[in-house]
Amino acid sequence: MKRSVTFLNVLAVCAGAGAIAGWAGAAPVVENYKSQEVVRHGVVLLRGKVERGAEKLTLRTAAGTGKPVEGTGLVHDGKFKALVELGEGDNTLELKTEKTGLPLKLKLTYKPITNPYYVRLIWLTDSTGNTDYAVPDESTPQNYEARLATAARLMQSFTAERMQELGYGRRTFKLETDRTGKPVVHTVKAPHEASYYYTMGNDNRMWGEIGQFLNVRMPDPKVKNLVLMSFTRKDPATGRMMAHTALGGGNLGLFGSASLFSWPDRIAGVPAAFLDDRKVDARNVHGDSAGRGLYWAVASTTLGATLHEMGHTFGLPHCRDGRCIMTRGFDRLNRFVTFADLYPGRKPEYFPADEEAWFAPVSASFLRWSPWFQPESPGSRNEPGPELEFDSRKEEVTVESRAGVRWVGFYDGGDIRGFKEFKDKNGPRKVSLTRTEILELNDGKVPDKITAADENGRVGEVKVSFLKK
Repeated sequence: MKRSVTFLNVLAVCAGAGAIAGWAGAAPVVENYKSQEVVRHGVVLLRGKVERGAEKLTLRTAAGTGKPVEGTGLVHDGKFKALVELGEGDNTLELKTEKTGLPLKLKLTYKPITNPYYVRLIWLTDSTGNTDYAVPDESTPQNYEARLATAARLMQSFTAERMQELGYGRRTFKLETDRTGKPVVHTVKAPHEASYYYTMGNDNRMWGEIGQFLNVRMPDPKVKNLVLMSFTRKDPATGRMMAHTALGGGNLGLFGSASLFSWPDRIAGVPAAFLDDRKVDARNVHGDSAGRGLYWAVASTTLGATLHEMGHTFGLPHCRDGRCIMTRGFDRLNRFVTFADLYPGRKPEYFPADEEAWFAPVSASFLRWSPWFQPESPGSRNEPGPELEFDSRKEEVTVESRAGVRWVGFYDGGDIRGFKEFKDKNGPRKVSLTRTEILELNDGKVPDKITAADENGRVGEVKVSFLKK
């Protein structure tokens, strides 16, 4: 793919800025992984420091280990970020810069998740079976499997890293894979031609019909389906997007495909996709980018929105944290990999780490107990979920669970606001919260609903209008 001069120049700036004093001549230092560490997902983001004056970080796999790696990372202000694909088993990586003597050697062991709960990738065509998706011009390849698989692996890596940073370990969802470890992309024919879906004015109706179809065609109580509709198109007469949506809930995340052209088609291409400052010609495609109108911004917004809707399938509501994937923080998914937002004719706009997208604590603390976020098979799902009761006389809510209460959340309308988690080795079987305690946990607001999750990820809820005075 042809890149603009601006893109190439700024990539050099990102890679060539100064370094932290005291690191001259030293090998790179990885800050977020330790050698000999075991990881449960196949793509990792390495972050760390490089020596003064370094302009380029290179990575390669040492002979006789895991998946062959030959790549580079982005460097800025003495820091680096680098996405790396791992092969199952041991992987010894060598990291160095042009100023490094002996390279840093980092050994990571990739042990795939064995949890039976998983995410399934589906490319949904209309009943004709046409797999083509909307592209800005004919030079864009129709490689939907590579783009969808790369997106899913990136979202898996992002989720694991953000969970780790909040102290929950690198918990993330499992992807369905083949014998080689490659994500499986199912190509499935919908029951109707595209024209049928184009007439649907209600996104919820389309989500409901497609969800019902898949539950009959591919039933599995342990799956969350991530589905992209190949037949999304822009009506040239009205400019309206047809068969386009971004909805998630239950076991289905359903999305239009008219932004797929901007997504990377391999892990090594992710940084370039998020630094591509070309302007999008949106005559034939969807330019969803929070008004930024550039390739990298379309990729960031739509990949982030996909993860957002999958968050709903895992049981997450919207929250109030502006950085969170469960708000418009998803527009900034690119910042997981890069150091700057790029705009033509302007200097790179560097951002601090606390302006990157993440899963806010209120969201991550809930995912911690989801059966889809356990590296091994989760606990028994046969026990009843938590039961919530209120005592209007005492103005008190009681939560009980045989498996142990792990999380209690407080809702303001459809959004989650405050929460309380229980991190002890064994969660309490009974928790009581007074009105005063609930107000303290919920920013002084009386919630509309209280939800609880237990050790096994089962959820219960109670309306609490009785607390309102």
